[in-house]
Amino acid sequence: MEQIKLNKENPKLEFKLNSEDSSLLIHSAFVTSQKNFENEWTIFISKVKLTAELKYVVFNAQQGCFIDERKNQFPIHLLVDPYQVQPVFHLNTLIKNEIFTLGINPERKFYRILKLELQDVENLDEDYSLEFNIEKFNIDT
Repeated sequence: MEQIKLNKENPKLEFKLNSEDSSLLIHSAFVTSQKNFENEWTIFISKVKLTAELKYVVFNAQQGCFIDERKNQFPIHLLVDPYQVQPVFHLNTLIKNEIFTLGINPERKFYRILKLELQDVENLDEDYSLEFNIEKFNIDT
């Protein structure tokens, strides 16, 4: 198991998907802060949005130019239970690579990039971080 961290200074993390069966398992997430924040972590969760995005960039090697990109973006929900007192979220979210065809050529492709992003829904001044316990399968950072 590996740990990664997203925060205001580093809100994005990209992974390189090596095969069509690449996947990322997010076991859990934990809110941390430099200050004593007791129940203030719920305010942080209400002001951020966590998204995952699978991306494939279409590049023409002969002409040496970017043509297009295929994206699949979706949220990862951090729902606070009414009785939850600890800033821990047991997600057990599996993000699997997908296969698709592109253009008139029916050659099968798979997404090459997985991006996790922590976005501000409201302007955050706090120094909170979201730490994840993950497992990678056929993925490089």
